[in-house]
Amino acid sequence: MRDGNLPSLPCIAHSLQLAVTEGVMSQRCIADIIASGRNIIGHFKHSPLAYSRLQSIQKQLGQPIKRLQQDVPTRWNSEIYMLQSLLEQKCALCAYGADNDLPVAPFEELTQQISSSTASTADVIPSIRALTRLLEKTAETDHGVKTPKGTLLEAVQKRFCDIESERLHSIATILGPR
Repeated sequence: MRDGNLPSLPCIAHSLQLAVTEGVMSQRCIADIIASGRNIIGHFKHSPLAYSRLQSIQKQLGQPIKRLQQDVPTRWNSEIYMLQSLLEQKCALCAYGADNDLPVAPFEELTQQISSSTASTADVIPSIRALTRLLEKTAETDHGVKTPKGTLLEAVQKRFCDIESERLHSIATILGPR
């Protein structure tokens, strides 16, 4: 292009990548989902033992033995492939998570527990304490989720700061049959 005295053209693929990333990542919920996916994949990427166990579960479930696909920050479509690989292996990941320390969505788990017909007020204080401890704990696999994790911790602490001094919650916790 220079030899012909023609102007250089920008890389359309790179420009498209930047536009899509800016648009998609402007949605916090999408950014959080992608960060959670990276966290789960990072767990297996950094632990050959965990990956070996996941392969064993895939085999037991009759699923194809596939590696989870890590996204590449400079390729927006790799995030789609990452999420697809997580969805494809959903059953194996759930089975693994039931037996192992897989990064989970503790808010979903807690929401399910407190929304069940067997939920009790006696479970509130222990559940909030466990959730707070989980969010306070730092790990190498926190890469990419430190900001949302910190924000969640602050929100939980703000909304439940007086939970232990609320009389009915305290009484229920002490007298709860569990």
